[in-house]
This record gives sequence, C-alpha cells and structure tokens, in this order.
Amino acid sequence: MKNVFDLIFSKDINLKDYFLNEEEENISFFPKFNSINIIIGANNSGKSRFIRRLMSNNYFAGVKDLHLFKNEVKDYNREISQINNLIDSQYESYDQKSKTTIYVGGGSPDAQKAKILYENRLKELYFDDFENITKTINQNKININNLKIFQLQSYYLSNYSTINNDFIYVFRDFKKYYIPTLRTAHSLFNFVSEKYSKIESDIYLETLNNNYQLDKIDVDVFTGLHLYKEILNSRNSEKSVREQFEKFENFLRDNFFDGKEIDIVAKFDKNDNEKGINESELIIIHVAGDKDRKLYDLGDGIQALIVLMYKIFMAESESFIFIDEPELNLHPGMQRLFLEQITNNEDLKKKNLRYVITTHSNHFLDLTIEKDNVSIYSFSPRNNKLNDKHFIIKNVNRGDNKLLKELGVNNSSVFMANCSIWVEGISDRNYIKAFLKSYCDSIGKSYPKEDIDFAFFEYAGSNIDHYIFEDEIEDEKKEFVIKDIKSLSLSNRIFLLADSDAVNKTKNKQKFERLEALKNAESDNFKPKIIWNVREIENLLTNDIWKKVMINFCNEKLVNQYAVEIQNKIELALGKIDADKFKKEYIGNFLYNLREEISKKGKVYILNKSFFETKKNGTYGTIIDKRGLSEKVLEADFPWIVFSKNKEIKNLTIEIYNFITQK
Repeated sequence: MKNVFDLIFSKDINLKDYFLNEEEENISFFPKFNSINIIIGANNSGKSRFIRRLMSNNYFAGVKDLHLFKNEVKDYNREISQINNLIDSQYESYDQKSKTTIYVGGGSPDAQKAKILYENRLKELYFDDFENITKTINQNKININNLKIFQLQSYYLSNYSTINNDFIYVFRDFKKYYIPTLRTAHSLFNFVSEKYSKIESDIYLETLNNNYQLDKIDVDVFTGLHLYKEILNSRNSEKSVREQFEKFENFLRDNFFDGKEIDIVAKFDKNDNEKGINESELIIIHVAGDKDRKLYDLGDGIQALIVLMYKIFMAESESFIFIDEPELNLHPGMQRLFLEQITNNEDLKKKNLRYVITTHSNHFLDLTIEKDNVSIYSFSPRNNKLNDKHFIIKNVNRGDNKLLKELGVNNSSVFMANCSIWVEGISDRNYIKAFLKSYCDSIGKSYPKEDIDFAFFEYAGSNIDHYIFEDEIEDEKKEFVIKDIKSLSLSNRIFLLADSDAVNKTKNKQKFERLEALKNAESDNFKPKIIWNVREIENLLTNDIWKKVMINFCNEKLVNQYAVEIQNKIELALGKIDADKFKKEYIGNFLYNLREEISKKGKVYILNKSFFETKKNGTYGTIIDKRGLSEKVLEADFPWIVFSKNKEIKNLTIEIYNFITQK
C-alpha cells in the first residue's frame, strides 16, 4: 500500500455537492487514493460529474493519513512554541546585556549570541504548505543542533521522522487524459453527393465540449474518433513515441494474435489526400503469416479495448487517467484483461500512472478482490432539507457485497466463460491459481485466460456449501442441489472442488454418503473432485512450501529484528515435523507442534498462536487467516518441482488444466 494517500483537494475545486460519509461539511479530500480508484454507484449518483470536476484540478497534495497528519502538526508546533519561548527568553537576556555592557577589546559576544539565537529561531508547520513542510522540519533539526551551546535541546524535534518525504507527495504539472463513454474505434461517415465521406471533425469531442466545457480545462480527451490520426502521427513521430506505440502493439500481439508479430498501420494515400479523398484512410493490422485485417473487421470487444489501451500506453509518465465506464462493449474476460494490464503490465507500471474509473460493472468489483493497489468508492445520492441533491461518497472495503446489492446484479461471468471451476472460497481459488500458473510455466504453456477460458465461482454460503459441510440436511434438499448443478452444467461445464473433512463410512456417515452422491453425479459436463485423502486444502501444503511462507505468520517485531535467525529456526523445526503426517487432522495440530518446536525468542513465542484456531476444549482447529496464507503461497511463485512433490497437488492441477483446455 506504499502509494496510497489521502488526496487533498485545492480550495478552488467545486465539490460543494459532495460529502464524505455522513459529514456535514462538503468533501475536502479523497481517502485512500490508490494507483487505481474505482467509483461505483447507481445511475445519477454523481460519478461522472465528480471526475470531470476532479480533472479540472492541476494540483493535489497527498498525505499517508490526513487525520494523523493534522495531529502530528499540532503536536510538532506545540513543541516548537515551547522551544521558541526559551529561545526568545535567552535572546532578550543577551540582547539587553549587549546594550548595557562595554566590552574590553571591542566587539560584543552577547550581541553575537543574540544573533545566533535570532537566526536559529524555529519555524512552525502550516497545514497547507505541503511542498515546504519537510524542508521546514529538516531546517529545524539544523537549528536545534546550532542551539546546543545554549543548552536548548529537544529530542523530539531532533529525531522527528513521522512526516517525511514518503508521508507527503505533491502532484503537480501532471498530464491528464479523459476517456469518456462517448467513444468508438470506428471512423464515422456521412453520405454526401452520392458518396460516403469520412467525417474529419471529432463530433463526440465537440458534443462533450458543448455539454461540459471540457475545452476550458487542461485535459486530453480521447473519444477514439481520431484514432487513425493518432496512429499515423505515432508511427511517424520521434523514437520515444514510436517505442511507446510498439509496446501497445506488443500488448495486442500477445493477447489477440497468438504471439505473432503485428504492425498497426494507418493506411495513407498521398494522392487521395491531396484531392480531399479520405474514405481510403483505414487502420490496417498486418499479422505475420496471415491476412491483413481492417480494424472495423475485428470484434467490438477488441475495438473497445484498443480505444482504452491505446491512450494508456501512449500516456506520459506520472499522468492521471480518467475513464468513464470502461466495461462498455467488454465481455467479462476483456474486463479482466483490461484490469490485469493496468495493474500488472510492466511497461505501464514503470510509468506510475494513476487511474480514476467510474463503472456499473459488478465484474470490476469481483476482480478487485485480489488487488491491493485498488481503492473502491461508493457514490449515492441524497436530498437535503431544501431538496437540493447531494452525493455521499464512501470508501469501502474490497469485496463489499453491499455494493453488488446496490447495483442490483449478481456474479454472472461464470456463465460467460468456456467453463467454470467451483471452489468453496477465495483461499481455494488462490491455491488453484498458484498450482495452475506453476504447472503452465513448467510445460511452456500460457496460463488460461480467466473469465474467457474459465471462471472461478465461490459457493461459500450457498446451498452447495450446506450440502457439503453441514452434518445434517433434508433429503429433498440433497436432490435439489445435485439436480440444480447438473442443470447448470448443461450450458457451462463445471469442475467442482470440495474438501472431504476426512470423513469416511464410519466417521460422519451422512456427510460421506452425500459426497459419494456428488461424486456419482459426474457427467461429461460436470466433474466433481472430492479431496478424500486430506482434511482440507491447506493439508496439501508440503514442508517445502511452509518453509518459505511460515515467516509471514510469526511475531512481526521479532521478525523485523531477527529475520535470518527465525528463518533458520523454522527450517530446523520443519526438519523434525512433517506436515504430511497431519494430513487427515486439522492443520492447527501441525502448527501447534511446529510452534512449540520453533519455540521462543526471549519470552515471546515466534509463531503467532492467532494464526490457527484454538477450541474451547483445548484442541486445535483450522487456520484463521486462510486467505492471507493462500495469498502468500500465490505470491511466492513456487516452481512446479516444489508443488509436484505432493501427488495430490500434481494430479489435481493436471486434472483442472485438462478440464479447462479440453475442446
């Protein structure tokens, strides 16, 4: 979360209709402004109006925590005031003495001391002087050091470090780009004098300027209507611009043309141009070993993505990108591709762009579950006592289901992909992704495209969840669950993954029989996979995996001081305790034994007890932070040689990969 700031607005930006949470004063800052900021809400909730007002600003100040910042400035200035009072007292004493004393040999040492005190008087911090605040703090440190000869010291001021260059960031002189809903990759034509002629003017931009006066603010508005001119200029521009364009071509090559080399050309006929003939001006895509393709012959989804990604790839570094409803004409898989590019594409990450995006798409919310560099804001209208329309802004947690309810939509992307992988929750999803990515790397294949080749569906809290995990369930419900799954699988192939909780014919017979019934319901389109040999998916993790991720769940203060020593202790403990021996028990039993073996540093246990469940009867249960563990496994990027040591992981992964890729 390094780049997250509370974004403070300048006073001249008109946001009098917008309020943060339920506050009485209109909004003065945007909390937790991130690399990617998604604004969501129902129609007429002020989203687009807000970003248009935001883009009229040419200066922002960002602080890590505005509430903390205000308190820190108050505390700092209080200390400054106390030291300055002491300085003033000594200054007056030396100054008065210098005026009433005659010094042998001339000169005035008291006047010199008074001068030093005067010149080193400390400066207070000002809330809105963001550009100079760290300079003031550093200068005060120098001044305090100069005052040591007067026994004037402040450990607090000399060592102050809370507000530093990482705490404050000033955004100024940045380029702004706006991609409105009124956009297209098509050239527009009219029929004049018995022939079609391309419309040269950007009538979309002219419409926006008429409605919203965008020509009065410093923003590059891209509607796509001049995409032909943009490409023509980019291909014939200086080297740095051409290099940016090549990166855009590489993005299209890798995602839509099977890695074949491509050239995007704005076809140009000089003779026609001189005669005023422009209907031959087309965007052509040359594909190595294939026929040339006209842009308008590509699917609407690819064209829509080209309009979005072209301007982003060509944007200057440190720019702000404002986008209205990027989901227009984008299949859920394309929406995922768009979000993955702006979050993960190395060329784009280097440019340190900031995105402000409005959307009605629940799918964008689903995708942010996995992203730490995304902040979400909910906008909703309300009327005040005078019946004036106001807009309430709330910064919400990722995965907040209330937003989906506000939109009145459900997660339907699972039915638009080629097949779906049904898992209990986010942790299962992360493990499967980690296994699949590692396996694909090992066989030299691309990781299948999520929401196109396959989609995850989390069934936690559904009837399926109750069917699998509850001890007792009505017979009628049993039949309905299997019947419903099989019905859904007729239109979309389903791979369903379920933990067994280590049940068998003698231990929890009812649950065992239900899982058996689920297994027996297998068909061409429905593949149930019960993990029989372990209690839950975390039991699949081998010692080699634990060795790399365990330190993340140890006492943070100890790790900060003794990381190497603690890692050695973890590895020694794992040399004595094998996770595989606990595979049919709750994982907490393994972790408890490991915690005791790793032992303490001083009087403090190294492995946090809060990592796993301790039951009232003193036994140990499952992992508490399942999601956190799964994310660490996913982030660790284990090679397949590590995962494949566990036969269950190996077989499960290959089974899922074959299911996704089968034609």
